[in-house]
Amino acid sequence: MTAHIVYKKIDPLNVATHSEIVIKNIIRKKLTYKGLILSDDISMKALGKNLLFNAKKAIQSGCNLALYCGGNIKESIILLKEMKKIDDFTAKKTSEFYKFLR
Repeated sequence: MTAHIVYKKIDPLNVATHSEIVIKNIIRKKLTYKGLILSDDISMKALGKNLLFNAKKAIQSGCNLALYCGGNIKESIILLKEMKKIDDFTAKKTSEFYKFLR
């Protein structure tokens, strides 16, 4: 899970959740992490933008899933309508996780 924190020496412009440098270059390439990466809650005030921007930016930056914990049904509907379907990698990994829980 990413954090909404700025690592000034790595990416002074973006929180980790919105940073391709943190997610793609460090987590994926340098650390060679091959699992799911999900954002922290995109409705947290630390991000400062609207939900849709926060969700799209998290996915664009390399998160597989954008976590929304606000619970507002109107906001949930907007996100469901506007966000793309999950990719095959994310579908496979979440399916493996649910099998593990059974």
